[in-house]
Amino acid sequence: MKQIFTLIAVLAVSISCFAQSTPNRLIVTMKNGAVTVYNIADVDSLSFDLIEGDVVATPEVKDFEWDGDNGNVTVNIALSPAAQTYRIAILDADQAADPEAALAACTLMDAEGDIYCSLPNAVPGATYTVATIAYDKYGMAGDITTITFVVPEKTIDVPAMSIAIPASFNDCWVQRVMYNGVKVAEVCKEYIKEFDDQRIVVYPCDENGYAILTKGVSARDGGTVVWDEENNTVTYTAGNSTALSMVYLMDGEIVLNAPESVEPTTVEADLLVDQRGNEEQVYQIVKIGTQYWLAENLRTAKWVDGTDIPMYKSTQTAEWNANTTGACHVYADDNDYISIFGLLYNGYCIANGDMLAPEGWELPSQDQWAALRSYGGPVANNFKSDTDYSWNMGKEGTNVTGFNVWAAGFYSPATGDADDGADAWYWSTTPYNDPLSSTPTFQMIRFNQSSKNMVRYTTSGHAYTFGHSVRCIRKK
Repeated sequence: MKQIFTLIAVLAVSISCFAQSTPNRLIVTMKNGAVTVYNIADVDSLSFDLIEGDVVATPEVKDFEWDGDNGNVTVNIALSPAAQTYRIAILDADQAADPEAALAACTLMDAEGDIYCSLPNAVPGATYTVATIAYDKYGMAGDITTITFVVPEKTIDVPAMSIAIPASFNDCWVQRVMYNGVKVAEVCKEYIKEFDDQRIVVYPCDENGYAILTKGVSARDGGTVVWDEENNTVTYTAGNSTALSMVYLMDGEIVLNAPESVEPTTVEADLLVDQRGNEEQVYQIVKIGTQYWLAENLRTAKWVDGTDIPMYKSTQTAEWNANTTGACHVYADDNDYISIFGLLYNGYCIANGDMLAPEGWELPSQDQWAALRSYGGPVANNFKSDTDYSWNMGKEGTNVTGFNVWAAGFYSPATGDADDGADAWYWSTTPYNDPLSSTPTFQMIRFNQSSKNMVRYTTSGHAYTFGHSVRCIRKK
């Protein structure tokens, strides 16, 4: 009996082992190492197929249209014969690094031809990637296909516009012409050297709001005003119109005759509003030749980051002399002078000019002063204020250029405050290297009550301990 029982047990184990050795799973291992497992009980049949050709969806960008801040991109999709469906995505630079992840979230599509894709918050000038991945009839993916395109700059359909010529330029020599919040033109009352007089000139603006100086039109006679920016010269061709009260902007040109339909514009003073922390200064602007200058002396007591510029009284000579980071001073310690004289700055402020000049403006070099003198003429009266008592002894100028120099005097430790009413000194950013001295100096510019011309000091300089006025020029 014991032998029979043992035989039955062996047979049972053998049968069990045989049953476990029958496969019940189909395991497919891909060349890339991916493994897929199927239950054999669920498999009906196994077969092999030949898919000829690549499985791709080839994209081609055909068009881009702006819709506010969003873009509409037309993409033509051509499916290869083996491709049945596909996914498409438009990716920015960050997403383009992993197109597979972006495509996985996209809708499966089957229609080829032109399709329309939305691109929210498109960035003009940025490069985007169109990525596609196609699938065969079994749902197997082919390779990812990509192309790139650059989003075009926004173009605005600008209607013809009317521009009313201002009756007064007392609030600013430069007036901006606004349409729907965009600067489209500029009206300047400016010095024309050929006539030694001023003309009101209207310029269309480019997409960045800068006047196109080769397309000026004179409001006096409709003549053309064409500037050579490289040489700072002008060609004025007289027109045959009477004084104009209205001109028109059409297709980027200033025209004299009214188009059939026009939109009105707003003309307003083009003032520089300089906000620094809790301090706000507002300056008039003047165009002289091809340069744009502040028509007032700088009067800020703060750096552009909003921190204070140390300010010393005339009695704080030791503190002024010890300063090496930049300091300012009110002439005669009288704050009533600030609005007309501005502040006097030491040379260290000039050395830190990027921290002193308003954004988009800079402190002028000696060459920039030379260009001003060259176009405005050397005669100091062309630049000196014509306001009564701006200079001593009735020495006011004509101010025909609009530069509006007041005799703000200067400060030095040796003299204290000196020569208000008689002198105006301005810093340039051009150093003067004196071989006999190690003291750093800057070249300067002087207007004097008795000197006929603006004087540029190019063979000498003032030490940083002098306090002079500052004018700023707009960056090009």
